[in-house]
Amino acid sequence: MIRMRKPAVIIMLILSMIMLTACVKSEFGVTENTGKRMVITAENADRDAAVMTGTLEVAQGEKIEIKGSLKKGEVKVEIVAVEENQSIDKLPEIDGPAILTANITQTDGASATMDAGSYMLRAACQEKATGTITVEVVPAE
Repeated sequence: MIRMRKPAVIIMLILSMIMLTACVKSEFGVTENTGKRMVITAENADRDAAVMTGTLEVAQGEKIEIKGSLKKGEVKVEIVAVEENQSIDKLPEIDGPAILTANITQTDGASATMDAGSYMLRAACQEKATGTITVEVVPAE
């Protein structure tokens, strides 16, 4: 039988905990962005993880639909209008008011008919989250 000294055991326990911690990954971001569809993916995403991206292109007679598929947690999804008269010298207003807001848990969803134009997506974890959220531009019924 091999006998270990206390300091060696403590060091091995600390190293084991560090290795286990390194194996738990945390990701939050947009994994698909086609202009008509965006997919937000969360993998053990920490509370307050956030992302903002564009652009969803909505034509006349279309709406934006948000569908959740979260295993755990809550994500706040906001749709923000993009100014029509943008130039390369002016950045889009990322703190602009949301036109559509949805707090998504599990399979929650939301939708709204929008004016034709360009829209940005802003998302933030309200609770540690895992799963996906799909945001699509679809024909309005």
